[in-house]
Amino acid sequence: MSDIGAVPLHTTSDFRQARRRAFQEDLRCLLLKRPVNLLPFEVVRENLHLTSYSYRDLQSIPLDSIVGSVGRYHDFTRHFWPRQDALRERWQRIAYLVMWGGGLPPIHLYQVDEVYFVKDGNHRVSVARYLGAPTIESYVWEFHARVPLTLDTRLEDLPLKEELVTFLEHTDLDRVRPQQQVVFTVRGGYRVLEEHISAHRYWLESHQGNKITVAKAVGSWYDLVYMPVVEIIRERNLLRYFPRSTETDLYLGILNHHRYLVHSLERPVSLDQAIEDYVDHFSPKLRYRVPRLLRYWLRGERRPPKALSPATAPTSGDAL
Repeated sequence: MSDIGAVPLHTTSDFRQARRRAFQEDLRCLLLKRPVNLLPFEVVRENLHLTSYSYRDLQSIPLDSIVGSVGRYHDFTRHFWPRQDALRERWQRIAYLVMWGGGLPPIHLYQVDEVYFVKDGNHRVSVARYLGAPTIESYVWEFHARVPLTLDTRLEDLPLKEELVTFLEHTDLDRVRPQQQVVFTVRGGYRVLEEHISAHRYWLESHQGNKITVAKAVGSWYDLVYMPVVEIIRERNLLRYFPRSTETDLYLGILNHHRYLVHSLERPVSLDQAIEDYVDHFSPKLRYRVPRLLRYWLRGERRPPKALSPATAPTSGDAL
């Protein structure tokens, strides 16, 4: 049992206070654009393709790590403040038992990476948090995830994570190159990377005259195509121009832009030229946009030309 101790409670007024905290959290998170809703386990399970799990026995789990629920994710805020008056009777009964019994029975949790989901014991978590307990005793079943799930994950982040899971299932990149950090901030990029790998596999087979396994093609693409571009991104610190992007965002954006320039100019264009033009056109930082606008003004042009067509717009977390 969680050792909370004999805390003096006036359960009716305490529940009202917990309800006020729910309203305050909803408002604060709305203003600060922070996640306020609990993560629904079944949605996470479906998006992350979770199947295997193991039992981890009774443990003391930090309450701050419990940000999801199996079936009551609409009833409580992210910090388990009660959102509905219908929760009053059970919440007050549990609080009353704590007052006279000095503790809470263990709850049941599912674990996915950093995040814990309440299978049984949502009201107990809420009361424990209200009483200021740092941890709660829990029986834990851990699901084995192929991609990370962090405490700041939002419901709207899950479709992108599902694309990453699908990409890893198709390519095994995380097993072929365990050190890989291929991460997009927007959807659609992983499908394009699969096309890059397929094209690279075809190129290898054409040059070597024999069939190439998917694993060998994936490793070769990562070593000979992806990482050389990423190394340039790191050497030139290109992420400083695109603070909300990842190296993978820039990899795909730069290659798309290079392909566009070669096609539109109908002449060879070096990767260095493509990178310079990409930064010139798409960095969201004002100090890089002002010189560009000035150059166009000095040329007598009203505004910069559109560098990319919609079909080749950069996949990046930064605004254009």
